[in-house]
Amino acid sequence: TVTTLFCDVRGFTAIAEQLEPAVLVDMLNEHFTAMTKIIFREVGTLDKYIGDEIMAVFGAPLQNEDDPLRAVRSALAMQARNKELNAQRSAMGRPVFELGVGIATGEVIAGYVGAPERMEFTVVGDRVNTARRLCSLATAGQVVADADTYALVKETVDAKAIGTCILRGKERTIHAYEIIRLHALASDGGAESSALG
Repeated sequence: TVTTLFCDVRGFTAIAEQLEPAVLVDMLNEHFTAMTKIIFREVGTLDKYIGDEIMAVFGAPLQNEDDPLRAVRSALAMQARNKELNAQRSAMGRPVFELGVGIATGEVIAGYVGAPERMEFTVVGDRVNTARRLCSLATAGQVVADADTYALVKETVDAKAIGTCILRGKERTIHAYEIIRLHALASDGGAESSALG
């Protein structure tokens, strides 16, 4: 059982059209560096970068009892850090990034996938697909979680129900929640145990 997080830059294609390739790569590297530090601080696993999208996993290969909360803390920290970076980007005359984040918790298959010439550790399953669809559903600045994640963190966050959603490519509806903020005691992240990176 893991919590999967996807973070995506909204309108990235339009942003890319405005910029020279070297500037675009510089901005992406800055973004990925900042977001990855947050994931590692919460003992998450960076699964992969997919274009301008980040996929992270909490619970494989390292497990903590509060993995869903770690994912939520990461998501909110990503949005906060992005606001800081946007202030710097605006000051430099560069376009800003607006992020959508989706989170889902559930059983997956974790292991090495690929061809014999190149294998990568990843997680596969319906909950992974749900997290990605929720990321697509999230508007700029939103963190959207499924009901399973919300049930595990509801005592530590302020959230509001978005309602029943039909996600693209899925037959069953799901209940989604916007995670707004952490309660004060839940914001002390960055667990020490088993930290990588």
